[in-house]
Amino acid sequence: MRILLVGPCHDGGSIPPYLDVLADGLTALGARVDRLGSAGLPYDPYARRFWPTDRILAAAGRLLSHIDANGYDLVSIHFGNLEIEQLLPALWAHRRRPPAVYHVHSLDWTLFTRHVPDPALRAAVDDGVAAIDGFVFFGRYAKQELTRRLTVAVPATVAWLPTTIPTGTRAATTMQLRAALRRQPGLQLATLYGYAAPWKDPCLVLTACAHARVPVRVVLAGPYWDEPDQAGVDLRAESAAVRRHGLGEVTVVPSYLSAGHRCALVQHSDLAVFPYRPHPTFQGSGAIADYLAHDVPVLATDVANMAELVGDAGAIIPPGDPTALAEAVDLIVRNDAFRARITRAARRRAPAFTAEAHARSCLAFYQHILDRKRVR
Repeated sequence: MRILLVGPCHDGGSIPPYLDVLADGLTALGARVDRLGSAGLPYDPYARRFWPTDRILAAAGRLLSHIDANGYDLVSIHFGNLEIEQLLPALWAHRRRPPAVYHVHSLDWTLFTRHVPDPALRAAVDDGVAAIDGFVFFGRYAKQELTRRLTVAVPATVAWLPTTIPTGTRAATTMQLRAALRRQPGLQLATLYGYAAPWKDPCLVLTACAHARVPVRVVLAGPYWDEPDQAGVDLRAESAAVRRHGLGEVTVVPSYLSAGHRCALVQHSDLAVFPYRPHPTFQGSGAIADYLAHDVPVLATDVANMAELVGDAGAIIPPGDPTALAEAVDLIVRNDAFRARITRAARRRAPAFTAEAHARSCLAFYQHILDRKRVR
């Protein structure tokens, strides 16, 4: 199968590492995969503002010009809230093209609502997505929400996001990450990595640490956690050093984590903690896969696809409840039998989060889309 993988081609963000893993997985299964995508977000860092709509449209048009209708059997397209790729399904509406499958990385694309408001372009994005030939969702929650909102009536499948730590990755650390992971013997380490985002609730962690009855260190790693406007709370002190919050400790590593850095973080983690809250754009977590694929149990709030992914490999609590979070941390840290049970469950679930399992599921769905097109 000849596949054109369309999505952001740059360092940083959560989608590019996933596309690397997906491309490698599809290639290993015998597909021919080419990549095409934007070199960055449509944002001018010097002017500190997003591009105007005419520049965004021009960039999307240039991408479209590289899609060869005869060169590929299928287009696999990927975009989140801000990528210019979200315009492609609208721009190719009246052109001949291969069948297209959209991997749903967001439930509500905000580029033309919050950042460069343009109701016509926002409506065009919705129309383009609704006209896609098939959807890959990363959880049942996303499938339910998007198909309800856009009344999608084409084939769809659920394929959980895989780990983005390739097999054979060697652990690597920066000085700050190394300091964050260094702890006293017996002190449990709970970690979360990823960009600061509106659906992440660091205040929940701070309050829970203050309520905890056992010592634990929490590490938040990823860009913008040291920017109060992005994090939603001032964590600049936690970015400079490990800070005490009751019996708990909190520290922040405010930088992008490469695959090697993610590998080191996961290897040192006794527990992953995902203090999320409901948000219209949030379809589910990909970072959970890195922990579960490496046998690390997860403590998460019951938001989007969290409970579906974690299963019995951790604990699920209500969002916005610091007492529940503190009690769950206490249980995991103090109850050896419970901790051993959820760790064994994480080990059992690990094969579901491999790159091979995800690529195999996607390739089978792509073939279903092609077979369906041939008989119509």
